[in-house]
Amino acid sequence: MPDLYQTLRSTDLDFLQRIARIWKIELTSKSFTAALKEMEAAMGQESSFHETVELLSEEAQTAWSTLLARQGRESWAVFTREFGELRTFGLARRTRENPDLRPVSPVEMLWYCGLIGRAFLKITGEPQEYVYIPDEFLNMSSLPISEKNPLIPRPATTAESKVQILASDSILDDATELLAALRMNRPLENIFPPQKVAYIQFLLALLSQMALITANHLPEPEKVKTFLSADRGEALLTLFMAWSQSKELNDLHMLPGLVCEGNWTNDPTLPRELLINLIKELGTSNWWSMSSLLNQLKTKAPDFQRPAGDYDSWFIREEKTHLALRGFASWDKVDGALIRYLIGGPLHWLGVVDVARADKSTPPLSFRISQNGVRLLQGLPSSDHSSENGTATVSADGTLFVTPGVARSIIYQLARFCEPVAGNKSEHKFRITARSLNLASDQGLRPSQLLQLLQQAKVKNIPQSISEALDRWEKYGAEIKLESSILLHLDKPDLLPLLQKTPRISRCLGEVLNSKTVTVKIGSVESLRQALAEMGLLAEIRLDKDV
Repeated sequence: MPDLYQTLRSTDLDFLQRIARIWKIELTSKSFTAALKEMEAAMGQESSFHETVELLSEEAQTAWSTLLARQGRESWAVFTREFGELRTFGLARRTRENPDLRPVSPVEMLWYCGLIGRAFLKITGEPQEYVYIPDEFLNMSSLPISEKNPLIPRPATTAESKVQILASDSILDDATELLAALRMNRPLENIFPPQKVAYIQFLLALLSQMALITANHLPEPEKVKTFLSADRGEALLTLFMAWSQSKELNDLHMLPGLVCEGNWTNDPTLPRELLINLIKELGTSNWWSMSSLLNQLKTKAPDFQRPAGDYDSWFIREEKTHLALRGFASWDKVDGALIRYLIGGPLHWLGVVDVARADKSTPPLSFRISQNGVRLLQGLPSSDHSSENGTATVSADGTLFVTPGVARSIIYQLARFCEPVAGNKSEHKFRITARSLNLASDQGLRPSQLLQLLQQAKVKNIPQSISEALDRWEKYGAEIKLESSILLHLDKPDLLPLLQKTPRISRCLGEVLNSKTVTVKIGSVESLRQALAEMGLLAEIRLDKDV
C-alpha cells in the first residue's frame, strides 16, 4: 500500500490543518511542504495513532475494522456503498461547511482523520480505484486480519443438494458428435435438443478458440484428428485450459437471456480466476450453497469483473423485456447471473464441479468440487475418466448402438457415415440411411470403409443384410427410392395433352404415371390452380396442408 507521505502529499495545507486538529497536533509550518513533513512525523507516533482511532464513532470503528480485515484495502466503490459517501469539496466550500466537524458517513470521518487514502492501484489485472490504509497505520494496527478468503460460502442444506448431478467427461463425446455434424453440414438442432442451446453455443466457441474449427464452423481435419486421438484425460484438460485462459471466449456475452451491445470491453478471465481460486480452497466432501456465495460476493467483492466499480458504461439488456440493465441495482441479473452460469455451465460441463438442485426442474442451488476437478485445477489430466474400450452393435435395420467407450476417432467417422438418432446418456445411436451414405459419398467416403469402421468398433456380428446392402450401394447406389408426391387426377384422358400444351400448366407438371394421372411439382399447386381456373377448369384440391 502507499505510505503516509504518499497519501498526504495529494492534499493541501488546509486539509493537513484539519487533520492536525483531530490528532491534536500543533502544526507550526506555514508552507505545505514543511507541514507535510511535520504531519508525517507526528502521525507516525504509535501512541497518537491509537488515540485517534479510539476517538472514532462506533460506525467508523466498524468501517475501520472491516478495512483492516480485508488486508487494508478494498475497492472504493464497494467500500463507499457499504459505509457511505465521501463528498467532493473545493477549498472554499470546505472552509464554509467544515465537513471534518460534521462528517455525513463513516468514510468521511476516516477521510478527515487522515486514516485512509484513495488511489488507483494495480492489484490484479487492470488498475482500479481503491481505498487503503497507509502502510504505517497498517503496521501499527493490532486488529487481527480475518480468514484468508472471506468469500467462502456456507455449506448447502439438504434441500439445496437433493438432486445431485455429477460432473463427467461427456463433453468430449458431445464435441465429437458436434465436429462430425459440422463436417457433414447437418443442422445442429436435429442432433441436440433445444434445452442444450447455451451448451452448444459454448462448445462451438470453445472449439473455435482451440482452432479446431474455422470462423465459418468448418472443422480443421488435422487438428481434429489430433484432438480425437488424445487420451480422454489429456483432452479434457486441454478443453479446460483453453476456456480458463481465453480472453476471446467471452462468457458474459454468452449469458442466456441477456444481450450485450456497444463497443465496451470486459476481461472474461477475471470471474474465472475468482471462482477457480475460491474452488481450490474448498474440499471435495461438502456441498456449498450457491445463494450464500452470491451474497458473499455481492457484499464483499461485487466488482469482481468491473474495473473501478463501473456499472453504467456496459450496455446490457434483457432479451425478453428489452430492459436496460445498468447501475448496481442490476447486479443480481448480470454479475450474479454470470456466477451462476459459470458454476452450473462451463465449470460443470468441463468436469470441475458437481451441481445439485432442489428438483429436476430448478436451476443448481449448490455445488462441490469433483474428484476430477481437483486435478484439473492443478493443471493435471483427470485420472478417473471413461476408458475407450467400448463396443458397438448393429441391428438388421441398420441402427447402430455405440457405447461411449468406443474411441472418439471411430465415433467421429461413424457419425460421418450415419445419421445420429436421439438415444440415451449411456450410448450413441446412429442409423445407416441412403441420405447418410450419399452425404458420405460426396466427401469421398465409401461403404467398404464403413464396414472397416464397424470392425474397429468391435462389432462382433454384422448382420448379413447390412453387409449386402453396403456392398450393393457401393456397386449400384440407391436402387429404391421412397418419396412423397402430389398427384393430379384427370377425369378424361384427352385432358392431359391439352394441359401439356399450355406453357403455364406444363411448367407445374412432373412425371406422367398414366393417361389420367400426372405428378405435380412441389410448390406449384397454387400456380396450377390459377392456370386451370383461367382455362375454365376448376380443380378439386384435397391436401392435408398447403404445399
